[in-house]
Amino acid sequence: MVKEVTVAYSSDVDKKEISFWKRISFEDKIYTVQFLREQTINLFNKQEEYVTSRKRLRRFYKIVEPK
Repeated sequence: MVKEVTVAYSSDVDKKEISFWKRISFEDKIYTVQFLREQTINLFNKQEEYVTSRKRLRRFYKIVEPK
């Protein structure tokens, strides 16, 4: 079975935005996401919930060093 995907853009702005995000580095994308998260936390005054969630998150992940 062959599946086909068609991308529909509503404007040239969408195409430019997608090409921009394809060009920037992974580190810049991560930085931008973190920046937006912090802005949202500050905007809605959710600092306490953020700190609490970070503490819970630490229980669920483990950093593994590559050999």
